[in-house]
Amino acid sequence: MTKIETKEQYKWAVAKVEKLLPLVDDNTPENDPNLIELNLLSNLVAD
Repeated sequence: MTKIETKEQYKWAVAKVEKLLPLVDDNTPENDPNLIELNLLSNLVAD
């Protein structure tokens, strides 16, 4: 898996996570594209 290497990449990923958060909740199916993207980006930001 790739990693965030620059401040610009980090800022973009955080902004994207913030846009995805309102689109998913505890009832969102595991195969929902927004949830998948949110999980991937959240992991990148956390690392």
